[in-house]
Amino acid sequence: MKAKPSLEQAFCIVALLGIQDRKIPLHSRLVAERLDISTSYLKKIVQKLSAAEIVKTVSGRDGGIVLTKDPLKITLLDIFNAIEGTTPLVHNTGLASKVFGLDKKEAFIQAYQLEDFKDTQPVSNVLAVFAQAEEKFRQELATLSIGEVIPTTADQPLQLDWTKWLTR
Repeated sequence: MKAKPSLEQAFCIVALLGIQDRKIPLHSRLVAERLDISTSYLKKIVQKLSAAEIVKTVSGRDGGIVLTKDPLKITLLDIFNAIEGTTPLVHNTGLASKVFGLDKKEAFIQAYQLEDFKDTQPVSNVLAVFAQAEEKFRQELATLSIGEVIPTTADQPLQLDWTKWLTR
């Protein structure tokens, strides 16, 4: 599996916004500069995060990007799904069954007169291993929230206005 570069950038955006005071939108230009990406590329990432209802944009002179909910309620899976989607990574097209004629196993055994034929882990089941691995991967991402990975103070996610730090 190869994740899109925008996945890491999306994690960073959400982490920045997780620390940002949610009453003060963080200007898109500052986020793009901090991530060293163009504002148009940032906009594409933010659109995906917005479609997943993780962030929203606020227009106007004092506008920018804000989280839509508490960082403790945004899992790494939420961000992964927003960028990578929820479509399975490996698709079973039935090719293994076609290639190996698994639907004609009895005829295969008779044609080759196989008395001790073992097919306990058929080649077609290999794709099931990929599906199980993906399920475990997604379950693991669902166990950790952005709020658990950002700095805290008094056992609460840090809340500050990044604008001062990012414009210095």
